[in-house]
Amino acid sequence: MKFHIFVGLLYVLPLSYASAAALESSNQSIQAFFEKGNYTEVALLQVDPNISGQVQHQQNSTESDIQSFSAGNLVNHQHFIQAALKLQPHPQISVALLFDQPYFVDVDYHYSPILSGEPLPIENADIKFDSRNITALIGYQPTQHWNLFTGLSYQSFSGDLKIGTQVDYTFFDYHAHFPKDHAWGWLAGVSYQIPEYAFNTAITYRAKIKHRTNASESFWGFPLEIAPQQATEIQTPESVNLDFHTGLPAQNFLYGSLRWVNWQDFKIQPTQFSAIVKNQFNLIDYQKNQWSTRLGVAHQWSSKWITAVEGLWDTGAGNPASSLNPVDGYVGVGTGAVYHFNPKTFMIAGLHYLYFTKPDTTQPQSLITQISSFSSLEQRDAWVYHLKLAHRF
Repeated sequence: MKFHIFVGLLYVLPLSYASAAALESSNQSIQAFFEKGNYTEVALLQVDPNISGQVQHQQNSTESDIQSFSAGNLVNHQHFIQAALKLQPHPQISVALLFDQPYFVDVDYHYSPILSGEPLPIENADIKFDSRNITALIGYQPTQHWNLFTGLSYQSFSGDLKIGTQVDYTFFDYHAHFPKDHAWGWLAGVSYQIPEYAFNTAITYRAKIKHRTNASESFWGFPLEIAPQQATEIQTPESVNLDFHTGLPAQNFLYGSLRWVNWQDFKIQPTQFSAIVKNQFNLIDYQKNQWSTRLGVAHQWSSKWITAVEGLWDTGAGNPASSLNPVDGYVGVGTGAVYHFNPKTFMIAGLHYLYFTKPDTTQPQSLITQISSFSSLEQRDAWVYHLKLAHRF
């Protein structure tokens, strides 16, 4: 069994590219940093979600002769890219540059049932948040067993949120735009390995990153100027990743991970919205922290082929069902394969099926999330496709 073959397996099956908890779209793995020697990779991911539900306030709508209450598919198809470059300039020094998209949301919800032969706009929610993250790492290996590492992250964050509802045949809409902001963060960790047993375990801490953006807000298309404008502070959450893998007899391999994300301290609260609600609640926040885990088994069939299967679980962040939170955690299964074109170049293909946990459908406290809350969720699953090309040099 060769240790360097199996490190790549930890990227065979992507975990979190499905917006299953809060705004997260990536588990921010740094596994490429632990590859042997010089190494580079690029990965493409596609998420095909199928998430739909039934709107709230059906009794009032029925009295108005509205018969359709389906919210339709709430989340658009999503595409992501990952890339990594790892170098070993000295036997005891390693460096790496990693790129991913850690936070992403693309919700497109329009509830316009037919009334008297014409579509009647009742609710809508267009919510888009995006981020880019470049992480630079340096590690020191005092012995063949230990790797002490730290690094910096340069992160962008931007968003746009439009929510509307009809009250007494008058349509009210709120719009908040969050221009792109860039900020720095840091991470650190330690790993321990026993090469002869293909064993490695690593723990990584990522600090929160504080963004300040000059959000613009409007109501009915008119700028909101209720309070003196201040920058909106958005802190992407701190997290801890624990990863391990180990060799087993008969060319088998066991791997797993555990991840914690501090979503309870996350909030988005623009100045004008805060003034309207007198700071009684936030535009976006989350009720609990997120835990996620996976456990997988791989088998090396030959010098060219490796296959793997794994199980996944994610707790979500605990918020009621709404267009801001159409799903809340998941259980899933995945499979993948590694094909080596030659000893230095290989390709990885993976497939996941995720079944999302049904969120609580009780009425949320926030007026904004009440606008687009759901009485039930009918369909809530997704397929995740992953393709990666990697090369050692």
